[in-house]
Amino acid sequence: MKKTAKKIAAASALLLTGMHGFNKYIDYKLAPVTPDKNNLNFTWKDMDIKYSVKGAPENPPLLLIHNLHPASSKEEWYRIDDMLAEHFHIYELDLPGCGKSDKPDITYINYMYVQLIGQFIKTVIGKKTSVCAAAFSSSFTLMTARMDPELIDKIIIINPTPIKDLVSPVTKTTRFFKKLLETPIIGTFLYNCKMSKTRIAEEYKYTNFYSYKHIPEKILNVAYYNAHCRRSSGKYLLGGILGRYTNINIIHALPKIQNDIYFIGSSSYKSTIQEYKQHNPNIHAAYISNCRLLPHLETPKAVTEKILHIMNAA
Repeated sequence: MKKTAKKIAAASALLLTGMHGFNKYIDYKLAPVTPDKNNLNFTWKDMDIKYSVKGAPENPPLLLIHNLHPASSKEEWYRIDDMLAEHFHIYELDLPGCGKSDKPDITYINYMYVQLIGQFIKTVIGKKTSVCAAAFSSSFTLMTARMDPELIDKIIIINPTPIKDLVSPVTKTTRFFKKLLETPIIGTFLYNCKMSKTRIAEEYKYTNFYSYKHIPEKILNVAYYNAHCRRSSGKYLLGGILGRYTNINIIHALPKIQNDIYFIGSSSYKSTIQEYKQHNPNIHAAYISNCRLLPHLETPKAVTEKILHIMNAA
């Protein structure tokens, strides 16, 4: 019995050592793929939030908010921000837990991002601002408009998260996954496996893009760096997402939003957008074919044209 216990202990120690070595290797091999020179810093709740600005200050402000995901960042807009900057004063930020912003060991909840967006508009932009948000970030963008309607002008949402997914509650199982990811060695190892280059490429191939042939290598390299910079601390955000702590029920808020709301959707998102329109019939919708979750990366020209049309800048 004692021999068996010793063998199990030895095997466990060897396994943990191997996981720890793998985690260290990921940190050692990681290299930046985008320069830091254009990054500005906004300090909020003891967190450093990285953001950038493009376009003439006299142009109307437009805040671009990337999808909430550990592999996402403001670089998600790199294929359209220069075109938009010809018409708008563009602001792009790395959300907490993403990109080069801080990724603290906290519980990431939806309301935290509502507070951030409101404070960023008040402190950095300083005037009423139109907002364009992608995918999961649609939820806290809409909630910001509900809570601080005077801060936001027009709202543009690209492929909103289905309402049924947003109302999924925290359970014992989801709480367990969050706790597991937060462990120093095993959690980091599991996160690094989930955010491997192969897994990220698969997510872009089967979820984010309609045609895998159109995925630039730069996008995959940036996504991998985003997921692993700051010693893979994106695991805390992923824990919040998998734990469903970032979910929020927006059903009661939707009918009360008075701002102009425009959805830009891939063809496969028609039913999702129709569900939103049932709660707020004033939502306007336009669709783009041959794309999936991130059309601003896959079909940038079409998305830019839609945004310009919505903002009456075309």
